[in-house]
Amino acid sequence: MVALSLSFVSCDDGHVDDPVYDDHSETYTVQITGTFKSLNTWTGTYSVAAACFDEENAYSLIQKVLPSTATDSTMEVLTLAGVPTRTKTVEIALVNSLRKRIATLYSYNIPENQRYTDTIKIDVGTLNVGMFGAINQFIFQGTGTNCSRCHSSERAAANLDLSKENAYSNLVGVLSTKDTSKTRVVAGDADNSFLYKVITEGDENVGYSHPGLFADDKYAPFIDIIKEWINGGAKE
Repeated sequence: MVALSLSFVSCDDGHVDDPVYDDHSETYTVQITGTFKSLNTWTGTYSVAAACFDEENAYSLIQKVLPSTATDSTMEVLTLAGVPTRTKTVEIALVNSLRKRIATLYSYNIPENQRYTDTIKIDVGTLNVGMFGAINQFIFQGTGTNCSRCHSSERAAANLDLSKENAYSNLVGVLSTKDTSKTRVVAGDADNSFLYKVITEGDENVGYSHPGLFADDKYAPFIDIIKEWINGGAKE
């Protein structure tokens, strides 16, 4: 178990604009505790961060990326100092390199009557924040794409069961039943993975247009995330 304690007052993660803070000197201090699993599975341009957001846009006001080098660990105290007063939510969020929120893994709403003199203490419990966990939650089980609607149980389309508990074991290193010359996910090789081909180009052996599932801006980033997950070794 690794204990981490982080304090920061500004973002160092490469957004094109500097954070904009309120004119007065009062700011919040936030302490987050919790267990974060599978942080070390993240590769590429996306990461998991403790981040603060207002209601105006999806770019964080202030954030700190959680260390992808860590193994499953307990963050006993994660301290965010100088949190802008216009912050509405404190989140554990999936973000891109421009600090844009891609998906929310946990969210805490700051009360309207929150006093600046009191430290905001948040216990997030245990969160699976791994790369495959995010894909599984927001794509395979997500309400917008909801792949498991067709791909679950013994009658799953193309014999591909993408239910929450079975998705990984039915993808990595498993031959496609639609084209037995192809493997659904080839760890380390997205271009030769049938899953990636189906969601980006489609395939003559697949009747449904899967690229259309990612037409919504909310889900479009997951095309790149799935590619990075596969090329990074397709870890669970």
